[in-house]
Formats: sequence, structure tokens, C-alpha cells
Amino acid sequence: MEEAQTRLSDTSLDQTGKTVFTQIYDQPDPRDYYLTLGRHNYLIPDAATPVFQTIYAAYRQARRANRLHITDIGCSYGINAALHKYGLSMSQLMARYAAKAAAGIDTRSLEEDDKRFFRSLEPVDDLVFYGLDVAANAIRYGIATRVLDDGSARNLETETLQPEQARPLGATDIIISTGAVGYVTAKTFTRVIEACGQEKPWLALFVLRQFRAGDIAEALKPYGYVCEELESALFPQRRFTDADEQREALSRLKEVGRVPTPVEEAGWYAANFVLMRPAAEAATLSLENMMPPSRLPTASYI
Repeated sequence: MEEAQTRLSDTSLDQTGKTVFTQIYDQPDPRDYYLTLGRHNYLIPDAATPVFQTIYAAYRQARRANRLHITDIGCSYGINAALHKYGLSMSQLMARYAAKAAAGIDTRSLEEDDKRFFRSLEPVDDLVFYGLDVAANAIRYGIATRVLDDGSARNLETETLQPEQARPLGATDIIISTGAVGYVTAKTFTRVIEACGQEKPWLALFVLRQFRAGDIAEALKPYGYVCEELESALFPQRRFTDADEQREALSRLKEVGRVPTPVEEAGWYAANFVLMRPAAEAATLSLENMMPPSRLPTASYI
């Protein structure tokens, strides 16, 4: 762990202008992931959960569904699944893995402990999670510990889905993401949509403000989708790692025609929420009317 912590202190920027955290995304277990992002107050899964719960309820009402099949693009170790299925929080998960790291147990022992832990929890919602991520170790761990019900490690920017990988996507009700947009493009989302059933799923996406979801929305128009952006709220993602990352983020905001908000000026990445649905369903209930103020974040997050 000491070697990993030294390696993870690197603050070079990737092609999106964000700090390089590549090392933490595909470790044999999630300790480095939670310890590293915890140091930077990674909040987006917590901030996003009430919104996702509202979307799940609206979908159930619109399609008279009960059990929902969720496909999480950029799922990592299954963080969203842990929060949505079991009612956990990021602070609980971070504290759990900090304690496990301090105990110095090996990956195999941690995996067995996580299996027991998640099996002991009573689900708070009837959700089936399918994870998509390029990180094979993260997908494997999420499935092994039953946080994820199934998943596939594949880079859909450069690869197509094989039939056995595409088959589970046919049951998808809602596609979610809390951080993949910007790293994945319309190409990935189109390939996932094409693998889904005739009744097209909704897409509920959190998008950092330095990126835009317009290319994805345009690519999905031929499939009958319309795109709505929630204008009434910003969602904190995490603190900038340093002044260089903040300067780069503010510069990229200007490049996409956006003015930095007090959230970004105070040292935080901020995301917008975007919902894409078939046009007929979007016409029935708008996103703004669906999302009551009680479901939106407040300044207490930051």
C-alpha cells in the first residue's frame, strides 16, 4: 500500500485536463480507489443518488415496472450499485476500505469479507445492476462480491460487443453514469443502445460542466430520443487536486462556452444532470417537473 500511495501522488493531467488517476481504477481490490478519491472529497455518487431514485420512480410509473435493470457505464467496482441497492453512502464505503487498508489484509481475504458483508445487507430497492467499464479487475471484483449482478470489461470506443456481452443489455431499463461522459463518447452509448431491447431505455447521466452531452443526444435522435438538462441544480463531483487542475478546468469551461460558477471557483468540479428518453415519454412529464427541490443538492455538500 505504501508504494501505491506514493505512485498515486502523481498530479499530471490527462487528455481531458483532469488529474491522472489511472492507477486506482483497475486494482485487484477497491482500497486504493476509495482512499485516493476520499482524499479529494469525491461526492458525486452521494449527490446523484436522490436524483436516480426519482428517475427510478418516474420510470416505474411510466412503464408500470417493478424490478429495474440498470446498466452503469463507467461503473468501476460497483459504487452506484452499492449505494442504490443497499442504501450505503460514500462515507461508509470509504471508512470501510480505510479500515481494511489499515488492517493490511490481502485481496483474497478482503474479497471474502466483502462477499459476507454485502450478503448480510437487506436490499433497499429491487434493482439488477449490469456494469460496463474498461477496468477488468474492477468488474471482476464487483461481480465476485455480488455488488454487480453481471458486467463486462470492454472499451466500446474501440470494440464492439460480442453476442454474449450484448445479450444481458437487452433487459436494460435505465442507463446511468456518474462520470464516464468525457472519457466515453456517442460511440459507446450508441453501441449500448443498439444492444438494448425494442423498448428503449432511459439514459440518466451526470456530466461535468467542462464537457457537453450534445454529441450523444444528436447520435441518439435517430433512435427517437430527446434530451433534457436539469437547469435548476449543480452537483459537486470532487475537489480539484491542485491549482493546475482548477486552472485547466476553468479554461475548458470557457472553451465550451460556459462561465465558471461559484462551485468551480471555490475549488470543486461540478456536474449537470441530463436525461434522455423517447420523445413520447418526455412529452408526458418534463424533467424539471419530475425533480422536486427536496431531491436537489444544497450548499451543505460543499
